[in-house]
Amino acid sequence: MLKFLMTVMLSSLTFLGFTQANHPVSWTVNAEKIDLLTYKVNIQATIKDPYHIYPQHSSGGGLGMPTEIKFSDTPGVAYVGVIEEKGVEDNKDKRVAYYAKGVTFSQVVRLKSDEPFILSFQVKSMACNDFMCMPPSTKQFTLTINGQTTADEKNTSSNDSLQGIATVVRYEDFEMTDTEGKVVSSKDIITKSKYTFIDFWASWCAPCRVQGREMIPLYNKYQAQGFQVIGISLDTNIEAWKKAIQQDGYAWINLSDLKGFNSAMVKKYNITAIPRNFIVDNNGEIIAKDLHGAELETRLAELFGR
Repeated sequence: MLKFLMTVMLSSLTFLGFTQANHPVSWTVNAEKIDLLTYKVNIQATIKDPYHIYPQHSSGGGLGMPTEIKFSDTPGVAYVGVIEEKGVEDNKDKRVAYYAKGVTFSQVVRLKSDEPFILSFQVKSMACNDFMCMPPSTKQFTLTINGQTTADEKNTSSNDSLQGIATVVRYEDFEMTDTEGKVVSSKDIITKSKYTFIDFWASWCAPCRVQGREMIPLYNKYQAQGFQVIGISLDTNIEAWKKAIQQDGYAWINLSDLKGFNSAMVKKYNITAIPRNFIVDNNGEIIAKDLHGAELETRLAELFGR
């Protein structure tokens, strides 16, 4: 048992240490003159391996949070056409489109005078790899064009800073609503089950959906022996949340406050990336963290005697 607990602790520290690294996506912006008073604004993302971000119009059944770029609607400038995007390399063989290594978003703008102009815009993106997704990152930029071209960057959210993550997480009872708006108490579930798997996920998180589907046969196998699952979604769109549950066939208890990474549960359990999960016994003790695939299957077999 001691060996197992040490393994769980080391695995958790590795997971948390990995998420505390520098944010895997960095941005640079510039403007190039292409005609009289007309410029192409380039917003370039450099993405560290093994992460990726998603196009502006993400495909794949709602998987992947689309990158959003919003320019300020101010006098003095006209936006010509739509924001174009071009990745360093494509992944057309993948079911869900994304950009690895890098991508450039470009918007043509036409100034209404020959004076220097300060352009403001916001970029919101989400970095994922094959195993997890980080919280959305929002950055605000100002770019001076038609003069000495300078750019300034400002974080407008605290999600890029993943400091202060506790290495010890303690289960606490909570209440949250299900898909029908009914308030559900975790204590009622925990105390009536031998072991409960608490899973933090979201409909747009591709790794979460993969792990959720892998959980289905395990849930069916051990439910009659006292195994329960509580899925806590970090969705903000109730329809997307319900659709994912239906599409993937999650028959367990599904809860959400629809506040995404601003949920109080995120702060309580130090959720800095998803999926995250805990196995809790009927006394409320966390006995395992962040298990999936073969590791999860092996641990459940140990708990329930196969």
